[in-house]
This record gives sequence, structure tokens and C-alpha cells, in this order.
Amino acid sequence: MFKAIIDNLKGLYSLLVGLFITGDFFLSPQKTTHYPRKVDDPETLKSYRGPLELVPADNYGNGKCISCQMCVRACPGHCLTVTKGDKGKEPKVYLYDFTLCCLCAACVESCPTGAIRFSHKVYMVAPTREALHLDLIADLKSRATKIDPMGTKAARLKVAKAEAEAAKAKADAEDAAKAKAGPAGSAGAPA
Repeated sequence: MFKAIIDNLKGLYSLLVGLFITGDFFLSPQKTTHYPRKVDDPETLKSYRGPLELVPADNYGNGKCISCQMCVRACPGHCLTVTKGDKGKEPKVYLYDFTLCCLCAACVESCPTGAIRFSHKVYMVAPTREALHLDLIADLKSRATKIDPMGTKAARLKVAKAEAEAAKAKADAEDAAKAKAGPAGSAGAPA
């Protein structure tokens, strides 16, 4: 009987402690952000783990991934699919199923080149589950075009080559015009 009274007092004490903590949080200022009325600032989102994204090696849409498959082997949720490309080490396909991801960071930690990281996409919304099956290479290319409006490295090289050819054609036309005008101008000159 005495033991039952002690157990009841311990339970009552535990209940009072819980009610005190609940009341303290109930009376404190609100910490929840009501989106879209208020948006969190980027400083508070530094530790947020959003869906994975590829880390760009440069501003032209090239990633650091070498298709070593370490992230695929480390992932407990089997949410990554990486296929090696035809040329070099660049991946041809890099698919990420966010519906299977548990955000454990095993893939991020296992990557030898640091090619993947968590994004800070807090306000990501998807109408269907299929919309959460992400193509990380396409995402990397779209982020690169936002950084560099010229697009990929290949497109930028193509533009540079076209500009060089146009400059060479202009210089050749000027040289041809000088060559035509040169002999005519020197024939009338006194000797």
C-alpha cells in the first residue's frame, strides 16, 4: 500500500513537470513560420537538409561526379540511380527518388569527390509522388544556366569559336580592301 502511494506521487510529480513545460511553451512567443506570410532567412536554413543536389565543378553545368557508384552502394533507401556515361567519367544518368530518401547523409559522406550535397529547398512542393523523382543532372544544368546565361561549356565554346571566325573574316576583308586600295594609291604617287 505504501509503495502504491509513492508510485502515485511520482506519477503526479511527472505530470506536473510535463504540464509546467507545456505551459511554458504555450506562453512563450511563437516559433513557427507561417509560409507564405513570412519566409525564413537563409542564415537559419544553413543546417536544413533538403533533397540532394549535385555540386557544380564550374559555372557551365559540369558536376564533380565521377560515376564511382559509392553513393549508390552507401544509400540504405536505394533512392539513387547512377549510370556511367559513354565518354569519360561523367554520369549519363543521375536519378534521385526523394520519396525513398531518409536524409541520412550516408551518400554525401561516402562521396570521394564531394559531388553531392543537401540542398536548402525548404519550400519544395510536389503535386504527385512522381514529381519527387528528380533528375539531378537536369537540375545541375538548370542551375548553371541561371548562373551563366550562356548555358553549358560547350555552348560557350561554340559562341567563342563563332566570334573568333567572325573576327578573322572581318580582318581578312579589311586586308583584302587594303590590298586593292594599296596598288592603286601607289601608282599615282610620284617616284
